[in-house]
Amino acid sequence: MLRTMITDTPFEQKWVLQGRLCGVWALDLQEKWFSTRSTREGRKCAVDLEDVISVDGKGECVLLQMASEGAVLRASRAYMKHVLESLKEQQRQISKETHECNPNPKAEHQTQPSKMS
Repeated sequence: MLRTMITDTPFEQKWVLQGRLCGVWALDLQEKWFSTRSTREGRKCAVDLEDVISVDGKGECVLLQMASEGAVLRASRAYMKHVLESLKEQQRQISKETHECNPNPKAEHQTQPSKMS
Protein backbone atom coordinates (compact mmCIF):
# COMPACT_ATOMS: atom_id res chain seq x y z
CA MET A 1 0.00 0.00 0.00
CA LEU A 2 1.15 3.54 -0.76
CA ARG A 3 -0.15 6.63 0.96
CA THR A 4 0.21 9.88 -0.97
CA MET A 5 -0.30 13.28 0.61
CA ILE A 6 -0.10 16.43 -1.51
CA THR A 7 0.21 19.89 0.00
CA ASP A 8 -0.12 23.00 -2.14
CA THR A 9 1.36 26.37 -1.30
CA PRO A 10 1.65 29.39 -3.59
CA PHE A 11 5.25 28.53 -4.49
CA GLU A 12 5.53 24.77 -4.03
CA GLN A 13 3.68 21.51 -4.28
CA LYS A 14 4.92 18.98 -1.72
CA TRP A 15 4.31 15.26 -2.01
CA VAL A 16 4.82 12.90 0.93
CA LEU A 17 4.89 9.20 0.08
CA GLN A 18 4.59 6.44 2.67
CA GLY A 19 4.64 2.69 2.16
CA ARG A 20 5.40 0.51 -0.85
CA LEU A 21 5.97 2.12 -4.23
CA CYS A 22 5.28 -1.07 -6.16
CA GLY A 23 2.94 -2.49 -8.79
CA VAL A 24 -0.53 -0.97 -8.88
CA TRP A 25 0.44 1.62 -6.26
CA ALA A 26 3.19 2.89 -8.57
CA LEU A 27 0.65 3.13 -11.38
CA ASP A 28 -1.73 4.98 -9.05
CA LEU A 29 1.06 7.45 -8.19
CA GLN A 30 1.78 7.96 -11.88
CA GLU A 31 -1.90 8.68 -12.51
CA LYS A 32 -1.94 11.23 -9.67
CA TRP A 33 1.22 12.80 -11.04
CA PHE A 34 -0.36 13.21 -14.48
CA SER A 35 -3.64 14.53 -13.10
CA THR A 36 -1.90 17.23 -11.03
CA ARG A 37 0.52 18.32 -13.76
CA SER A 38 -1.40 21.50 -14.61
CA THR A 39 -1.59 22.55 -10.94
CA ARG A 40 2.23 22.48 -10.63
CA GLU A 41 2.96 24.92 -13.45
CA GLY A 42 5.37 27.61 -12.33
CA ARG A 43 5.95 26.09 -8.88
CA LYS A 44 8.60 23.89 -7.37
CA CYS A 45 7.74 20.32 -6.54
CA ALA A 46 9.33 18.41 -3.66
CA VAL A 47 8.78 14.71 -3.07
CA ASP A 48 9.50 13.35 0.43
CA LEU A 49 10.39 9.65 0.20
CA GLU A 50 11.48 9.24 3.81
CA ASP A 51 8.77 6.70 4.67
CA VAL A 52 8.88 4.65 1.47
CA ILE A 53 9.90 1.13 2.46
CA SER A 54 10.23 -0.55 -0.95
CA VAL A 55 10.35 0.36 -4.63
CA ASP A 56 10.05 -1.96 -7.63
CA GLY A 57 10.85 -1.29 -11.29
CA LYS A 58 7.51 0.41 -11.93
CA GLY A 59 8.06 2.65 -8.92
CA GLU A 60 11.54 3.56 -10.14
CA CYS A 61 10.10 4.49 -13.53
CA VAL A 62 7.55 6.80 -11.91
CA LEU A 63 10.22 8.44 -9.74
CA LEU A 64 12.45 8.88 -12.78
CA GLN A 65 9.59 10.49 -14.65
CA MET A 66 8.82 12.81 -11.74
CA ALA A 67 12.47 13.83 -11.48
CA SER A 68 12.76 14.40 -15.23
CA GLU A 69 9.82 16.80 -14.95
CA GLY A 70 11.59 18.84 -12.27
CA ALA A 71 10.54 17.23 -9.00
CA VAL A 72 13.17 17.25 -6.28
CA LEU A 73 13.25 13.79 -4.68
CA ARG A 74 14.38 13.73 -1.05
CA ALA A 75 15.33 10.91 1.28
CA SER A 76 17.84 10.40 4.08
CA ARG A 77 17.43 6.69 4.87
CA ALA A 78 19.99 4.36 3.36
CA TYR A 79 17.58 2.30 1.23
CA MET A 80 15.95 5.28 -0.49
CA LYS A 81 19.26 7.10 -0.88
CA HIS A 82 20.52 4.00 -2.72
CA VAL A 83 17.42 4.00 -4.96
CA LEU A 84 17.89 7.71 -5.73
CA GLU A 85 21.57 7.20 -6.57
CA SER A 86 20.55 4.42 -8.97
CA LEU A 87 18.02 6.76 -10.59
CA LYS A 88 20.66 9.49 -10.96
CA GLU A 89 22.89 7.01 -12.78
CA GLN A 90 20.00 6.05 -15.08
CA GLN A 91 19.42 9.74 -15.83
CA ARG A 92 23.11 10.21 -16.65
CA GLN A 93 23.00 7.23 -19.01
CA ILE A 94 19.87 8.54 -20.74
CA SER A 95 21.42 11.99 -21.04
CA LYS A 96 24.66 10.55 -22.41
CA GLU A 97 22.84 8.37 -24.96
CA THR A 98 20.66 11.30 -26.05
CA HIS A 99 23.74 13.51 -26.42
CA GLU A 100 25.56 10.83 -28.46
CA CYS A 101 22.56 10.46 -30.78
CA ASN A 102 22.35 14.21 -31.37
CA PRO A 103 25.29 15.47 -33.44
CA ASN A 104 24.29 19.11 -32.82
CA PRO A 105 22.95 19.35 -29.23
CA LYS A 106 22.60 23.14 -29.41
CA ALA A 107 20.08 22.81 -32.22
CA GLU A 108 17.48 21.17 -30.00
CA HIS A 109 15.79 22.40 -26.85
CA GLN A 110 17.87 21.43 -23.84
CA THR A 111 16.28 20.64 -20.49
CA GLN A 112 18.03 21.04 -17.18
CA PRO A 113 18.86 17.82 -15.34
CA SER A 114 16.53 17.17 -12.44
CA LYS A 115 17.64 17.39 -8.85
CA MET A 116 17.59 14.48 -6.47
CA SER A 117 18.97 14.55 -2.98
